[in-house]
Amino acid sequence: MLRTIRSRLALSFTLLIAGLLVVMLALTGWLAYRMLSDLRPRIQNAFEETQTLNEKNVLLNSAGYLGERLFPPLFSLNISGINREIEQIRGWLPIQSFVVADSERRILTDGSKRNPRYGQIVAIPSELLPQQPILQSRPDGSELYFTIGNGGQIAGYAAVRISGVALQTSLTMLDQEVTKLWTSYARSLMLGVGLASLLVALVTSLLIWRLARLASEPISEMIAAAEGIALGNLDIALPVRSDDEVGHLALALNTMTQELKVSQRRMRHLANYDTLTGLPNRHLFQDRLRHATQAADRNGTRLGLLFLDLDGFKSVNDSLGHGLGDEVLKLAARRLRETVRSSDTVARLGGDEFTVIAEGVKDPEDVEALAIKLLAALELPYRVQEHDLTLSASIGITLYPEDARSPEDLLRNADDAMYQAKREGKNAYRLFGPELGTSIAQRLSLEQMLREAITQHEFELHYQPQLDAANGDLIAVETLLRWRNPQELIQPSDFIPLLEDMGLITRLTEWIFGESCNRLTKWRADGLTGLRLAVNLSARQLAQPNLLTTLEEILQATQLPPDALEIEISEQTLLHAEQNKKTLDLDRLHRLGVRLAIDDFGSGDSSLAHLHRFAVDTLKIDQSLISEIATDRNSANLTAAAIALSRQLGTQTVAKGVERMEQWHTMRAQGCDLVQGYLISTPLQADSFLSWAHDHVATGHEPERFGQSREPANASSSNDQK
Repeated sequence: MLRTIRSRLALSFTLLIAGLLVVMLALTGWLAYRMLSDLRPRIQNAFEETQTLNEKNVLLNSAGYLGERLFPPLFSLNISGINREIEQIRGWLPIQSFVVADSERRILTDGSKRNPRYGQIVAIPSELLPQQPILQSRPDGSELYFTIGNGGQIAGYAAVRISGVALQTSLTMLDQEVTKLWTSYARSLMLGVGLASLLVALVTSLLIWRLARLASEPISEMIAAAEGIALGNLDIALPVRSDDEVGHLALALNTMTQELKVSQRRMRHLANYDTLTGLPNRHLFQDRLRHATQAADRNGTRLGLLFLDLDGFKSVNDSLGHGLGDEVLKLAARRLRETVRSSDTVARLGGDEFTVIAEGVKDPEDVEALAIKLLAALELPYRVQEHDLTLSASIGITLYPEDARSPEDLLRNADDAMYQAKREGKNAYRLFGPELGTSIAQRLSLEQMLREAITQHEFELHYQPQLDAANGDLIAVETLLRWRNPQELIQPSDFIPLLEDMGLITRLTEWIFGESCNRLTKWRADGLTGLRLAVNLSARQLAQPNLLTTLEEILQATQLPPDALEIEISEQTLLHAEQNKKTLDLDRLHRLGVRLAIDDFGSGDSSLAHLHRFAVDTLKIDQSLISEIATDRNSANLTAAAIALSRQLGTQTVAKGVERMEQWHTMRAQGCDLVQGYLISTPLQADSFLSWAHDHVATGHEPERFGQSREPANASSSNDQK
């Protein structure tokens, strides 16, 4: 027991100082624990919000790009193309599932080969609009819904489930780092307690204050940085003051920020630039066109918009493959960039379509000069993979502000002018004008009328006879499509090419065959035994996958022998069938027994090899050779050579467009088998043709009886569209 005051005071002061020290250390430790306990969820929440917000922004910004990228294969129902796009997307997004549906929300593909959910209805949010994707959070990730379309045209939908594993992994790593930090701090605190017991209260207090400051300052900086990242500020760089856990955590946050910046730049580039050519895509083009029109308004200048489409590019893809086609597109894009000024914008809208924004234009002649340069550059040979290819381009030009005020109208005008250049022969440019807008409006009106005509069954078939050139016997009849329009008489040359361009001609194929074969069956039963039927088909109709099956079913239903039916195709269609083996299996057609005729022979690039390779039965000599055969020696020599060649190959010949008696005499003298034209008869309705045929049989077959009185008033109309 201490008896002296000094001892008791010493003991009291010692206990007091020790007590104060313990209380201060305990209070400091408790405050530090509370602070770190509060900081951990704040750091985790800030980090999670940052990751979630950036991921959401990236996904929403990517949806429009993905929708436009998936549009071409979805629009053409190219499932394999869609699957390839999905596989590429999986390379840079953590995707759990990717489902593409059509406009009816039926699943087309989920990116797999088995595609087990094909045809199922996918639950797409009803409020989904073009260019307005929807992102929904889930416990295990998130779901992104967006439309697949081009502008306002929606071809389908996509539902993407994004995995949340990356976010959870990052949060786990962050929690581990914070835990390591707390463990290290606890050790330092215990060491401080041991040392502080040996020092005076002042030194201990200063040491604790210093330690608290050293521990809290870097963490406060990290919290401020995390909150800044959550607000979208990625230009934050934390100072790394040490090589301990706090320094490692600051370094990790700096690395994460840099990776987010790189990812953001990459996604921004993918959203604005074409991955194949490196040119601005449709999204960036529309933005630059908007800025260019605004700049033209401020400066009082003009701008020209050029819309380019490569002529014949589809045949390159079909015959040589898409890989070589991509190389051609790269070369074309490079030539466009090298031809225009540095201030002009070259963009790729998709496929083989490009646009050029020419700013600061003084006169329309400036834009025309640029178009001439572009045509010359694109016309140069393309050396790709040991292939020398020659392509051209069609260009449509519109001017701002004369032709339109809005970017959408400017693009539509340039597109219309480009198609006009294609219709006028390609490898040319065309300026948009009021008359072009009028013709386009008329075309749109005619397109609507054609759709209604198919629904209202306004089409009918006419028939034109083919006679034996030697004795005038009725051998065959050709089926010709006519439009019974109640408002006006529309010529076949006006509506049949439009049916082809719109793809509507394929909806009439089965009806044409069924109607004409039924007629032939009745005519044969009514005494016209042995009569043969010729039907014209286009490249689109020949490409129908069920064509041969349809022919077999119709022949079986009508009990017609296959050789009673003859299919007429043009030389260009035959060439396309040779280049693209998927267009039509002509060998199967020949094995079926149906005859094959080449129409308009001599009007294009005639290839003698086609006649042998495809087992052609009939050669129809074009009217351009027949019209001057009696007066032009070259025409007569050409027809004579064609007839002699066909005889060597065992092929029958038909003189098409015979309008005068001397033409018939000349063709008969040269050995032509059949003749057809207005001299014999105009195309007739079914009942009128039957009456004509009976009258023809009853009055005799001599060619001389037709005479000049049967010659048409307008001989040029005898070359009917089929």
